[in-house]
Amino acid sequence: MTSNLTLAGRTFALAYDFNLIAEAEEEAGCNLLEALVNLNDLTAMQLRGLLFAAIVVPVTDPPTPHPSILEVGALMDVDTIGPITKALAIAYNLVPPEPAAPCPVLVPEPQGHPSATADGEGLVSGGK
Repeated sequence: MTSNLTLAGRTFALAYDFNLIAEAEEEAGCNLLEALVNLNDLTAMQLRGLLFAAIVVPVTDPPTPHPSILEVGALMDVDTIGPITKALAIAYNLVPPEPAAPCPVLVPEPQGHPSATADGEGLVSGGK
């Protein structure tokens, strides 16, 4: 699933995954994960980096190269900050959450505490 954004007459499909964000951080030179937590308080570097990370390159013949971080920055200006931020928020919210794997909880056996007991499955209950 993608979000679409038109800048300078070009339409870009935007989407995120963790790997794209991590790889773009080096190119952007800033913390992009921190930026995603608060889209209302972005630096110019973070906004440019998030857009760079989110651009999905369509499969075309001949292949369309991914724009460089400087090319992405050249598409941005004061008038496009609002639409870019909105499109980035939509793209981020479209990422389907991965199902959480059940995490086993290991509870140590109580060591002689008189108000705690452990059943055969490692579950601990306390009483007064």
